[in-house]
Amino acid sequence: MFRLHKTRQTPPPSNKSGEKIDFTFSNFKLVQVPKGWDRLIMSIISMENGKTMAKTSKAVVRNASCQWTETLSESIWVSKTVMEDCFFKLVVAMGSARSSILGEATVNMTGYINSTITVPVSLPLKKCNHGTVLQMKIQCLTPRRKPMDNESKQTNFHKEGNSTEHSPDLSLTSDSPESLIANSDGSSPSSAPRQEELVSREASFSASDSHCSYDSAASNLNGDTRSLMGIQDSPISQNGNSHIDDHLSHSNHSSFVSQSSFSDNKQEFCAASTLRSTDPSKNLLEAAEKTIEELHAEAKMRERNADKLMFDLDMLRKEYSDQSKNNAILAMELSAANVERYGLQKEVEQLKTLLEKSIAKQPTYEDSTFEDAGTTLLHKELENEIKFLKESNDSLALQLKRSQDANVELVSVLQELEQTIEKQKVEMGTITALQSQVSELENCMQLNSEENSNLMIQLQQSRESEKNLQAEVQYLEQMKNKESDALLDIEEEYKTKLAAKEREIIGLKVKLSESRKEGNFANPESRKGHEAPLIREIEALKVKLEELETDCNELTDENLELLLKIKETKNNVNGGVASNDFLSDEISAKLAMREQKSEMLFLEEKLRKKILREIQSDYNSYILELETQTIELEAKGTEVVKELTQKRTEMQTLEATLQSKEEENMELRMNQSKLQDMHHQLLAAEDKCEYLRRENTKLQATNETLIEECNSLNKSAEGLRNEKSELEEHCAQLEAKLKECSKKVEVLDENLTLVIEDFASKEKKLTLELNAIHDKSKKLEAKLKLEESSWNQMYLEKTNEVENLVLEVENLGKQLSAAHHEKEKTACEISGLQADKLRLDLALEEAQSNLKLTLSEFKKIESGAKTQVEDLLGELTAARENHEILMAEHEKALKLLESYKSSEGKLKTIVNELELKLTVSEYERQQVSEQSTNMKVQLLKIENLQDDISALTDERNAIKADKEKLEASLYLISRECDDLKAEKNYSMQQISTLQKVVSEIEDYKHDKIVLEEKLVRTEGDLVAKQALLMQDEEIKNELNEIKQTNRQFQQQIKQLQEEKDKLLIKAQTLEEKLKLKVEEKQKQRHSNSHRNKREDRHYDSNEGSHENEFARVMEANNKYRLRVNSSRLSEGRRSQSNTPRKSSIEGEVVAKEKYERTKSTLEAELSDIRERYLQMSLKYAEVEAQREELVMKLKGVKSIRRWFSNPSN
Repeated sequence: MFRLHKTRQTPPPSNKSGEKIDFTFSNFKLVQVPKGWDRLIMSIISMENGKTMAKTSKAVVRNASCQWTETLSESIWVSKTVMEDCFFKLVVAMGSARSSILGEATVNMTGYINSTITVPVSLPLKKCNHGTVLQMKIQCLTPRRKPMDNESKQTNFHKEGNSTEHSPDLSLTSDSPESLIANSDGSSPSSAPRQEELVSREASFSASDSHCSYDSAASNLNGDTRSLMGIQDSPISQNGNSHIDDHLSHSNHSSFVSQSSFSDNKQEFCAASTLRSTDPSKNLLEAAEKTIEELHAEAKMRERNADKLMFDLDMLRKEYSDQSKNNAILAMELSAANVERYGLQKEVEQLKTLLEKSIAKQPTYEDSTFEDAGTTLLHKELENEIKFLKESNDSLALQLKRSQDANVELVSVLQELEQTIEKQKVEMGTITALQSQVSELENCMQLNSEENSNLMIQLQQSRESEKNLQAEVQYLEQMKNKESDALLDIEEEYKTKLAAKEREIIGLKVKLSESRKEGNFANPESRKGHEAPLIREIEALKVKLEELETDCNELTDENLELLLKIKETKNNVNGGVASNDFLSDEISAKLAMREQKSEMLFLEEKLRKKILREIQSDYNSYILELETQTIELEAKGTEVVKELTQKRTEMQTLEATLQSKEEENMELRMNQSKLQDMHHQLLAAEDKCEYLRRENTKLQATNETLIEECNSLNKSAEGLRNEKSELEEHCAQLEAKLKECSKKVEVLDENLTLVIEDFASKEKKLTLELNAIHDKSKKLEAKLKLEESSWNQMYLEKTNEVENLVLEVENLGKQLSAAHHEKEKTACEISGLQADKLRLDLALEEAQSNLKLTLSEFKKIESGAKTQVEDLLGELTAARENHEILMAEHEKALKLLESYKSSEGKLKTIVNELELKLTVSEYERQQVSEQSTNMKVQLLKIENLQDDISALTDERNAIKADKEKLEASLYLISRECDDLKAEKNYSMQQISTLQKVVSEIEDYKHDKIVLEEKLVRTEGDLVAKQALLMQDEEIKNELNEIKQTNRQFQQQIKQLQEEKDKLLIKAQTLEEKLKLKVEEKQKQRHSNSHRNKREDRHYDSNEGSHENEFARVMEANNKYRLRVNSSRLSEGRRSQSNTPRKSSIEGEVVAKEKYERTKSTLEAELSDIRERYLQMSLKYAEVEAQREELVMKLKGVKSIRRWFSNPSN
């Protein structure tokens, strides 16, 4: 071996250039996706670089599975000589790969280099505890060719070219016996590294297969090395290779294994031909056997893949069946939701009709402040109706159970009848002697049957009375809940009513005028008792109104005085612009303004304290009224307890009578069993069987109807719950959006305030700088030229600042428009939700059609069951005795007694719960402070309810007449009829209580109408808010106009500066001419005077044309005036220095007069501009106040919406 390593010649160098292989990834699917992951993205990342190679689009998760339709293509570079691993990472996430990652999986792409078919792969996601699995298909577009003989030779040479020290290491570290064979025979050891590459590849694909392959290879090595030490060319090498091929067949890459093993066989064949003198036929046989074994391994691999595919098919079928079941369940739910929706639509229509009727009866002088309580009551009424439906569902379910128990009892009774018939056949001989006594016993039986019927009637009446009591108790509980909820709502409303107190006073004035008009038409006698407390309240409110009006008048007078003082201070400031006391006057005016503001705040605090005192007094009066109401409710509770005790006593008497009757029936039955004739018994039994069949059919029909009703009610309840949850989610989303919008509006407001503050601070700085410059202009006359240049620079800087401010204002306008666009986007989202709702309606219709099919199948099944029941009953058509029928009836009566006793126990528990609730309600009523508002509404409604009361009294009289007739008929009957009279009287009392309850329900309906009106008013407030937004847009337009005027003024200022420069040039030329022509001074004086007059006229005409335009701008005018004054002063001084004679003095006097005129006009313009600025600031304050009011209204609306979203709280 060592000699061979030394004597081998070096082959040509191997080709190290790589090969590009393209892959496509398709049919991506995630299974068992956890909840909360709505939309997912999958990205492919290379493990070498960490870069994202490709990325899919977002896909929606449906039924815990997510599927991507697109196909991704990617390529890798693989070297021709060495097989290197190329790992890709598949990351599944919500948005980006860095945040909110669901899981990841790794794939070794070198295992798919030789595959020509699309390979389905399923990978469990790592870093995910939910058991999600990623399924996809991988296809190699450019599969790699099989290695040729020359490549195998090159690899052999490359391995043999290494040092001899590595050969034993290779033989020890390789996991296959091929390496040992190659080393012992002197062939190329390239099979060992190839085998190691294959093992590593299997390990990367699946860990379990790799462990198994390693163990099998190790066992083969341990078993085959001994034979290899002695005999080199034994057939054990073939067995070793076959073992290796078997263990390699466990991997998913059979094609690559077959190619590598085939190349190894060729290499061994070449090595053996060069080194040993073996027969070529043996080598060919060995190679053929190896290829056959490889084909067997590939066949096994394909069988395993087929098994996996079949398993996947079974899984998919199961998933499909589960999905179909889910679809059927959803179809049932949709049908139930449809039924419930139709029922709700009918209820809504009924409510609308009731609303229209109540609006027609509604008086025009209702208080607008009680509308919120009406809406809450309406919402609670709807909730109570839902509760009532649930309770009715429960009661129907109980009835179903009872009917089923009755059916079971009937079957047992029939079986017992059969047994008794057999016994009676045995006793036929003994009964013939006792036929004479049958007639007497029959008469007794008739009497007993009549008594039993009377007892049954009494039991039914007692049950009805119990039901009525339960209904009353439930109604009282509902009323208590309503009152507690109403009290809580009133507490919340009272907090918001402090700010709206003045509006309520105005509404009360209007209502007083309307009530006076209606009072002239109403009956004075009926109104005296009701109007006495109202008149007192009205007088107290009038006193409060007068006090408030006096306070408001005082405040308006003080405001007017303050405005006059402000104007006077402004005039003083404008008059003393030229004086040095300008700063002191402004400071004093500001101090006066601050003092006046403090006085205003003090007066506002006084007003608030007065209003709070008045509210506390009203609050105490309301508490007293609520205490009286609690006392009344306690009295009602005591009455209910008394009625319950009466019922208990009646029940005890009925039980005693029933026991006595039972004893008598037992004696009669014992005698009847000995005396009755078999023929009569058989006939009676046949009649009874027919009767029982009819009753059974009736019971089945009633059971079916009850089942259908229960199903429909359950479905409607589930649909209501789903709709409620959807509405709550929608409300939460809308509230979140509203919060975001409000936050944005607050940010914009803060930015506006900051800009306004910056603007005010800059104005103050400019005024101070202008005053300082004015003082310096008087002191420093010689340095005017230098200061003019500095002033020009300052003017340019200030203009730039003004432009920056204008740009900031434009940016703020853009931000406001962006907020408006966001509101429009929310509206678009709402429209999208409506479209989704329409889609759901279509899906519901489809589900209804499926439900009809299922109902038809269900009916068929029921018809089959009915036929079976009828067949079973046909077998029991044998004759039955009256004796056993009576026994069955007696047992039923006993069961009814037991149920009656259980219901009595339930009543006891309900009474205890009601007593506890009464104590709780008393404690809650002590905390309530604003129940008086509802009492006022009820007082106003009593007048409208007189007609209803009269109709009810007529009905009551008619019922009393019926009662008297019934009493006359009952006197003819036995003592049992007396008990019925007492129950009837009790029922009449219940009717009176029910009439009271009906009146209270109508009151609540009235409150509901009031709430609806309040909702309409809130909509009006929203419209007003929109109008304010339009005003904001108008203000923005005005700002744009002001910007345009500023630009025009800047252009005019530039023109004036150019004219000023021309005039200065002319003055310089004139000065030169004056120096040259000293002799002709008189002529030059006349000419100069004429020129100055012309220029002044021209300038005055220009100023007259631009006076109206200067009234809109503040800062530009001030700067322009200062510059004009400085330029004219400089020109006057130059004329003084150049013309020291009397003619120059006269010219200066004329110029000063003109300057003073222009000065006065400019000062007037300044005052106008300041007044306009004041008006703008006042408007801005008003707009801010309106905005704050709107914010308060929005908060109130949000609180109402939250209450509607979670009324249980």
